[in-house]
Amino acid sequence: MPRLLIAPLCLLVGGLMVSTATAQRFSFNEERPVSVQAISFGYHLIDFEFDGDAEPLFAFDFNNPAYGITYSRPSFLVTFGYGTQDADSAGREDLSLLDLTLTTWGDFILTASQRTRLFVPVVLFSNYRRVAPEGEGASLDAFNVTVLGLGVGLGLSQQMSPTVLLEARAHPTFGLANSSFVDAIGSARILDADVQIHFARLFGKAGLSFGYSFKSQIWNVNASNLFPDLTDDLFDYRGSQHLFRAGVNF
Repeated sequence: MPRLLIAPLCLLVGGLMVSTATAQRFSFNEERPVSVQAISFGYHLIDFEFDGDAEPLFAFDFNNPAYGITYSRPSFLVTFGYGTQDADSAGREDLSLLDLTLTTWGDFILTASQRTRLFVPVVLFSNYRRVAPEGEGASLDAFNVTVLGLGVGLGLSQQMSPTVLLEARAHPTFGLANSSFVDAIGSARILDADVQIHFARLFGKAGLSFGYSFKSQIWNVNASNLFPDLTDDLFDYRGSQHLFRAGVNF
């Protein structure tokens, strides 16, 4: 198994275990409460650009939209996006972007009632981003970085009616960033916010879910000793992402 996927896959397994154990449950007009999970299609607005002092021979700046899928359940969210970008007039090559983010959290309840829950999420976060040239001739293979981090923030769950549930969460995250292409490691800072609303039981047991996520992220990864002629800020990037999604819950 590729080394770059070990951390996200471990987090996926751990997240499923945590979310199963700590799932927030809502009645949705039933005698027995049920947990809410949703699968959605997503539209990602991506802004990703070099953030170092000395411009490298090849930069992986990406500013096109991406498309993907999102799965959510209580205390767990996974998003996947893929997009492409054509070469521009400055001579940059065609690029492709793949982004996978796994987020899971445990809750410290601040206040709770039958319909409302205000809590502090303690977050385990993992992100893998690959931006690679589609053609040949690039000076390096790809921006190929995995991030693993921890965060603490604020969250809200509000059952607005027997069939409508609102969920919101925001938190900063700090973590380690590792480049899989070279022997380079550094840090990452993330600001993450997510809101989703579920309309249950519209089509039998299925309903509709809509969501919006915002993520601002800074990658600060040192250059590899294998490439001493390249700048030390070769993999220093910053970016933001707006994710709009719609799907079904069950």
